[in-house]
Amino acid sequence: MTKTVFVNCNLFVGNSEELLENAWFVVDNETGKLTAKGTGKVTITAEQAVDLNGQYVMSGLINAYTHVGLVNAAKDHYPETEILVTYKALKDLKSGLKGGVTYIISCGVPFDVDVKLKNMRDAYPFEGPGMRPAGMPISILGGHADQPLGENHELNAAHLINSPDDVRKAVREQFKKGAENVKLMDTGGIMSQGDQIDDTELSLEEMKMAVEEAHSKHMTVCAHAEGRLGIHYAVVVGVDSVEHGFYVSDEDIELMKKQGTFLSPTLIAGHQLAVYGKGKMTDFSYQKMCEHVDAFYAHVAKAIKSGVKLALGTDAGTFMNPLKNTAKELTELVRAGASNYQALHAAGLGSAELLKIDNEYGSLEEGRYADFLVLKANPLENVSAVEQDDKQVYQHGVRKF
Repeated sequence: MTKTVFVNCNLFVGNSEELLENAWFVVDNETGKLTAKGTGKVTITAEQAVDLNGQYVMSGLINAYTHVGLVNAAKDHYPETEILVTYKALKDLKSGLKGGVTYIISCGVPFDVDVKLKNMRDAYPFEGPGMRPAGMPISILGGHADQPLGENHELNAAHLINSPDDVRKAVREQFKKGAENVKLMDTGGIMSQGDQIDDTELSLEEMKMAVEEAHSKHMTVCAHAEGRLGIHYAVVVGVDSVEHGFYVSDEDIELMKKQGTFLSPTLIAGHQLAVYGKGKMTDFSYQKMCEHVDAFYAHVAKAIKSGVKLALGTDAGTFMNPLKNTAKELTELVRAGASNYQALHAAGLGSAELLKIDNEYGSLEEGRYADFLVLKANPLENVSAVEQDDKQVYQHGVRKF
């Protein structure tokens, strides 16, 4: 067993607001896990030493809401096929890792590309974050994920359902494929062209079936939910996380706190579309975002202030919102009222707890994987420090970028 000691750094472990100055930590090169840490003089002998030159170290980013492989087929002038989505997904994953993302939860990918990539990864390795995949989402006919795909539009991005029985079958199909997360399209959304965000698309009974079936198989459930009633349904049936939460009510905020339901706001997705979308997206989507963006931030701010559990998700893959820019969500969370520590915790232990990997990821404590970033500035003082283009990125103790 060989070890590497990393010395001369300022270490943000991630489980408190404390910053360990003049710190060091040791990584087991075989397991990729931290075995010890301290400050001052190194007390453990290691075969290799890396001097971090007084820079700041924090845990890698865990993005709890991503869509790897999304393509604009109309813009690219190609049919949206499995080959194209797979090619784009591999590029997204590699660039996401370079941006500091070391683990993701996938929340809906056409052709189950994310599931297939994870299933083959041991035999055919590729660079990118660890993954908890979902594959195809669940949507109603005409709903937020009803999207024709394939050479001749003969396929669909989603399981299109019309009853609780359809939902049960869809969850079981995803379980059989190897999915670990179930994505529910609970309400209308910004990018879909035939609905409004307060359209409640899945019924209460359908959502309840999804949660019961998924949880019986140790799968997590995340719900795209923007309108008030759809959010309420998601919280009542016990989803693991609510994505977006544009109009989350005071009542549901309290219920989320009681149940431990996570909120993954994806503020950066809304920000990018509202600020840069005019003339580049459909006017229908752009106007919807502009109409609701202020309420979006206001309701998320209320949830943050109230103490709802926060995960960091970005809806990566949407307009001007690649996975590699995940760190921008930290800035938007702070803009909405989170402290620097709250935002960083959401990107670490918060998302790790949601993904059920917090015993091995999300902080730089002994026994956890050495997935970490090396930064020139202190993220506890200014979270935008994490956006540094040339930051060092380590995965399981091995430098990737």
